[in-house]
Amino acid sequence: MTERPPQQQQHPQRAASAPEVVSASRGRGLGLPRVRTRCIAGLVLVLALVLRVAEVEGTSYTPINDGGDYLRLGSEIAHIGDYSSADRGAGGSHGPSAYFPPGYPYFIAAIDLLDGHRTPRGAAIQPVRLAQALLGTLTVGLIGLVALELFGSAVALIALAIAAIYPGMIELSGVVIAENLLVVLELTALWMVLRARRSGSRRRLAWVAGAGALTGLATLTHVNGALLLPVLMLGVWGGPPRFSRAALAAPALLLATTVIVIAPWTIRNAVALHHFIPVSDETGITLVGTYNPASAANHQVPYKWRLYRGIPGDRRLVREAPHLSEPALDSRLTRQALSYVGNHPLAPFAVAFHNTLRLFELAGPFAWHASAAAMGLDPGTARIGVISFWLLCVLALIGAFARAARGAARWIWLIPLLLGLSVVLVNVETPRFRAPVDPFFVLLAACSVAALAGLRGGSPVRRGLESAALGGSAELVDVGERLA
Repeated sequence: MTERPPQQQQHPQRAASAPEVVSASRGRGLGLPRVRTRCIAGLVLVLALVLRVAEVEGTSYTPINDGGDYLRLGSEIAHIGDYSSADRGAGGSHGPSAYFPPGYPYFIAAIDLLDGHRTPRGAAIQPVRLAQALLGTLTVGLIGLVALELFGSAVALIALAIAAIYPGMIELSGVVIAENLLVVLELTALWMVLRARRSGSRRRLAWVAGAGALTGLATLTHVNGALLLPVLMLGVWGGPPRFSRAALAAPALLLATTVIVIAPWTIRNAVALHHFIPVSDETGITLVGTYNPASAANHQVPYKWRLYRGIPGDRRLVREAPHLSEPALDSRLTRQALSYVGNHPLAPFAVAFHNTLRLFELAGPFAWHASAAAMGLDPGTARIGVISFWLLCVLALIGAFARAARGAARWIWLIPLLLGLSVVLVNVETPRFRAPVDPFFVLLAACSVAALAGLRGGSPVRRGLESAALGGSAELVDVGERLA
């Protein structure tokens, strides 16, 4: 440990401020000057951007399935200035649509307007892919910032380097998927909560409000973004006493700002579709695509998701769909999926088992080839991503037992747990649906490398500091003394 400054020795009872204590903790491990550390981080980010732009420029891509629909919606928004309310819904239904959450289509529309292309194909595709290279670089930087808050500068630089060169993240830059934007919003919201936990009361509420707004935007990008809300509310919950007005103020503010951001879209859905649809009405098509006899009987990839039109027993419904509104079709398909689960109560467990194998790339080459084909990803690129993911998992498994990871606040790991459960119970196409979880594998892998290299993460101090920052000045003095 470093030697205590003379002034602190003379006044041991002086309480250090939360930012001062955190700064001391974060600066330990590598022993590098702050300027040099920032220069290294900047060079790593440049490398991350170069690798992602090279992936975009060096690979061909034909948008299919969701990718094509996102580009079409973005083009319509760029033309008319609003999410399409034309008379065509998802699954061949009639009337306005709320199937795709609006966040990513509006992102594409902004790129179309900036670049001057307003067509969903041709020259408009490459600018969106280049914009995703920027999103991928932002993801790398945010992983570093989250690691800095959790584990200190040593682990942060390692996490930054791993994320920059990890093929599983690089390959997604060239594919038009909403998860590229979701991950940026997810990590920014988490970083803001971590900043809030070590800030003074005035700044703390500002960080909390920002985290709530980004949680709302994440939900408007992908409905699974809503799973961030309870975890981040737990993260900003103060105390003791835990149920005092002061302790509950931050979770209430985070919830309120999230709802405020989502509310305009919910109102739009009520006006356009005459139903209460908070974000999306994709539930029926999503569930029935997995919970049906045809998917269960797929021996190559058991319970592989399929569009309901490909289910033999749904041919009559396919003919009726043009006369149904999107909410009506969603309702019928939801009932159908729940009826299947009621008749096959073990189906969710079978789905979770097979999808977990797919999540960890253990279902065999056919499964990950099928996932790559479903999103337009080159098979050779996908193979490199699979092998690199296995290597990442080995490091992450070691890192889970490292001192830095064990010392982090436990609520943080609820994020990958909930996001992982949300896909293994329905549909897993890798690396796409694993993208919101992969940053946490990177964080654990960085803890592993730091531990193997003998670098200190400072995480036991971090957990003590977080309790002190929320609990009172007496604990903060104690943490400051241990740091010194």
